[in-house]
Amino acid sequence: MFKASQEMRLNTNSAASASLGLSGSGGLEGPSAEKDGIFGRYQRTPDADAYPTEPPRVYIAPELTDASRVQLLHFPSGAVRTNSSVSFVLKRNGVKGNFDVRVEGPSGQLETVQQQQLDPERFQIDSQLSSGAGLYKVHVKCNSVNLSRSPFIIVAIAGAPEIPEMKSSSAEEPTVQSDASKVLSRGLGLSHVSYLERNEFTVDCSQAGSNMLFVGILGPRGPCDEVLVKHLGRNIHRVTYRVSDPGDYILVAKWGEQHIPGSPFSLATE
Repeated sequence: MFKASQEMRLNTNSAASASLGLSGSGGLEGPSAEKDGIFGRYQRTPDADAYPTEPPRVYIAPELTDASRVQLLHFPSGAVRTNSSVSFVLKRNGVKGNFDVRVEGPSGQLETVQQQQLDPERFQIDSQLSSGAGLYKVHVKCNSVNLSRSPFIIVAIAGAPEIPEMKSSSAEEPTVQSDASKVLSRGLGLSHVSYLERNEFTVDCSQAGSNMLFVGILGPRGPCDEVLVKHLGRNIHRVTYRVSDPGDYILVAKWGEQHIPGSPFSLATE
């Protein structure tokens, strides 16, 4: 192929001789090379020599990780004591790859985490909550992909573990029938935080049975200064709160010992 613009001559004698031979006119002389040669300048096109020299190749990428199939089993649903150990189980449900689990304390420091494989499908995670009271964030990844609701929240409270009281066999413990999954919450206070203004939302527990509503808000400097929960009747509550520091906040709402749908809520000041 031509690497640059250059002059050249094309000799058409052979083509002309063949044409005369077919016509049968033997008395005519063939054209001269000088007369019938085509002289000119030819320019190489940019992609004139871009022809494939190898057969096409097909590349197959590995299957992407479907982190939504991973299950979190036996995760603590209620508050736990500080300096106590917590454990839960990760079930892969056929997802290939490795798990990365990090437990972040209230001040951002990382806790010690131990991972033990129970069988090809299940892994047990153990950690010690040794950074004081507050909210602990549990970050779970599968092949560097976060699980859908990661980080998961564990609420740790100060104090020594409670010693259960001995009860007579004849005494019956009252049972509380409640279902936190049926609690409904709505209001701007669950998605936006107004700085130095009152924030408000409502929690409807009318279809969730009998229990108590607990609301806590943790900010950059610790628990929120003012949180008011008012019962409006028929198990409907109005929650108001104020924040005095800009930054990120975490709002926890529980019906008894269970989180209501959406809890914990991640908020940020406007």
